[in-house]
Amino acid sequence: MSNAEQRLFEVYETYRTALGNRSADWKEAKTEAQADKIQANVDKLETQYLRAARSELNAQGAEVEAAYQAAKQAREDVQSAYDEAKALTERISTVSSAAKSMKNLVTKALD
Repeated sequence: MSNAEQRLFEVYETYRTALGNRSADWKEAKTEAQADKIQANVDKLETQYLRAARSELNAQGAEVEAAYQAAKQAREDVQSAYDEAKALTERISTVSSAAKSMKNLVTKALD
């Protein structure tokens, strides 16, 4: 079973990765819509990180653990998308999916 620190780590690392790559992603963006999506993803992840940091993610149960596993996979997918220098549209989509996974984790893990 995961614990609050592990859950917070997944949210923070996903946020950190998206934030750390934001400038490079903006430079690569070909349209304003892409730039807006990049910023929206970072904003969503920041919101979930701050929400998680201010709370105790101590809830337990099968739903929480499933959300944790999904969030962990989403974080790994985001890291891989950047490590493998995938196309910007794929990175935007991957980060967007991860933001949804992080929101789900935080919502389910709130005590």
